[in-house]
Order: sequence, then C-alpha cells, then structure tokens
Amino acid sequence: MDLASLNSLLSEARKIIPETPLIIFGSTSAFATWPDLPETVDTYLQTRDTDLILDPWKEETAITLQKAIGRLSLYDQENGVYADIIKPDVFANFPADFRDPLVPLEGYPNVWALNPHDMAVSKLLVGRPKDLRLLSILFATGRLDEALVRKLLWSMDMEEKWIVKSHAFLDEVVKAAWDLGYTRRDVKDTWRKP
Repeated sequence: MDLASLNSLLSEARKIIPETPLIIFGSTSAFATWPDLPETVDTYLQTRDTDLILDPWKEETAITLQKAIGRLSLYDQENGVYADIIKPDVFANFPADFRDPLVPLEGYPNVWALNPHDMAVSKLLVGRPKDLRLLSILFATGRLDEALVRKLLWSMDMEEKWIVKSHAFLDEVVKAAWDLGYTRRDVKDTWRKP
C-alpha cells in the first residue's frame, strides 16, 4: 500500500459516500502525516488494506462500501488493495481524546487519519510481529516520541493483563528500534500513573 493506492481507494469510496466522514486508522493512517512513508518503510510492501471507520456509523452504508471496495471485491481483484470497514467498537483501542489530534488527509474533505502516536498505542494493544517492525522503524527514524507513546499508553483504561502485555510489547519495540539505530531521547518516568 502506498499513498497513490490509498487515494485511489478513497476516490472510489467517495463515489459511494461523497460526504460521509471517514477515519483512517491502522498503519496507513500514518500517510496523512508522512505521505512518503511507504517509500522509506518496507513493511508497507506487504500491506494490502486500509482500515476505515464511518463516523457516524451507518450499518447499511458500511455493508455497501465493504461490497464495493472491501476484501475480495471487484476493486480488490483489479487493484490489489482493499478497505476493511470497521465498526466504531475499535475506538476502545484508541486513547480517550483521539479525536482532538486527528490529521486531515490532504485532498479529501471529511477524511481524517489517526495521529501517529495514537496509532502506535492501538498497535501496541494488538501486539503483532508486523506491528513490532513498523513501530520500531518509526521510533528509529525519529517519527515517534517514546515519552508521548508511553504517556498515552498509560492513559488507557485497561485491565492489568493488558497493561502488562502492551508495555512488554512496547519494550520489545524499543529494543528492536535500538537495533535499527534508535537513541532514546530524555525519557523519564513522568508518564507513569501515580
């Protein structure tokens, strides 16, 4: 997936839902902040999808959109990329104030992307190997602020097992980032909950 593929996908979506606000999350949300990211980060070569949320959610519209540009749709077959239309339940995996720093996607009114630091938190909660690679590259290249990510992660309302799991995964990510040349900026424990 690259920015041109995302733009093509969104243009197709706009034919079906010209005005419905959309939120992009997942790894492709970073394109709004860093349009050239796919050219420098190899993990995007394996990414075929973008995650979209209709906001406000409309079940009928979501079904129509999924059929038109979702996985195994004609669009997917012809272009090799697709959209996953996700219910707003996923908002539980985002920091509480994720709407405040949403990043507008240039050229698309009513399309916003998750802020990269909020995206990082959602990836830490999932903890997949491909997320480890992406996040470690974003840290190593100075695109993510470790202190801010830690602060946002601590702000999440989670059960203890998820706190342990997500923080352990963040430690793995930072270790992998070190192997890629990351040097920790003055990260203090000021982000910890009292």
